[in-house]
Amino acid sequence: MLAGLCIGLRGLQILFGAVIVGLSAQFITAQKVGSAATTTQYSVFTGVYAILEGFLGIAALFLSSFPDIAVLGADAIGALVLLAGGIAWAVETRGFSCTDPTKAKKILDNNLLNQGKRKYKGDWYYGILYGDPSAETAWSRLQSSCKKGLADEVFQFLAFAVLVVLLVVGWIRWRKGRGGGGMGSRSYV
Repeated sequence: MLAGLCIGLRGLQILFGAVIVGLSAQFITAQKVGSAATTTQYSVFTGVYAILEGFLGIAALFLSSFPDIAVLGADAIGALVLLAGGIAWAVETRGFSCTDPTKAKKILDNNLLNQGKRKYKGDWYYGILYGDPSAETAWSRLQSSCKKGLADEVFQFLAFAVLVVLLVVGWIRWRKGRGGGGMGSRSYV
């Protein structure tokens, strides 16, 4: 029973990691001015870590030579990495409303969401406004960027929650003495 739960949770972890990588990569590739924000680049790392560590956790279920304590350590590191990524996004996007056009300036000034900005002859130029779009198109771009940013944040917290559950399940199994590795050597309840 626990093996099935662990495999399902690892699947969610891998899926959430892929979503994080996808959203963060979109921000990086959309960057028009300068390089992407450090938080965005870090988010790619958190997503890749979640994916790789998820596959490691699945492999450890089948390999008798892989101790559960090593997976617990990797899960703990992953939880901290994802929590830090989620908090970084939360701090950078606190108080945002993706549906209120009166908050457009706040989104526009956010370095995570504006695709870069630079000052030229006293005026600010924003990557997200490249091509001089109409007001409606500009708001649509800002709204889309805001929603993707908030989704990146949420998926990092969701992946963190999955890892916390995996830590609890892994700890219980390890404490019961079933942490030697491999499904054949374990008695799942």
